[in-house]
Amino acid sequence: MEAKPLEELMKEVLDRYNKRPQGWRVIADQKGNVIVQGPNVIYRVKLLPLSPVEYTGVGVEMSGLESLNVWDKGVPPYGFRPLVGDDVLQFLKALQRGDHMKLEFIRRLLDREPVPTWELTGRGLGGILSGPIISHPDLSSISREQQELDRKLLLEVNRLFWKRQPFRAGIYG
Repeated sequence: MEAKPLEELMKEVLDRYNKRPQGWRVIADQKGNVIVQGPNVIYRVKLLPLSPVEYTGVGVEMSGLESLNVWDKGVPPYGFRPLVGDDVLQFLKALQRGDHMKLEFIRRLLDREPVPTWELTGRGLGGILSGPIISHPDLSSISREQQELDRKLLLEVNRLFWKRQPFRAGIYG
């Protein structure tokens, strides 16, 4: 199991997503751990924040998480959904409401089938809804194997950080 840099891994994930955009799930914690599951593939990613909007990271393709109880079957699949017409305006209005209508509208948007990224262009596109990303308190705690993998990925992401950002890494020691 070889760790790949985030850029390389995300290209692979996006290529696979575009071939089959249905059936994806993403779960993340606040410690930089992410699990991305697609049809017939699972990735484990370790992110290291460089700034509030910039990350570096590494990840691996793996197997065996299907048996772990981290996926809520009631959550719609992850994906990119185009917002067309007045969807964006309706979405913003729905966010201002504090009632069940807000949840109902968001659920209707998430019930739309995810589409490949090449369908997210053109006239009439008002925006793109991506998600949902499920939040978990600590993904490394779901199994002993995940704890060990977390340690390995942390070493790899720190090695990559020192290689790519030596001055920045030196500040943090």
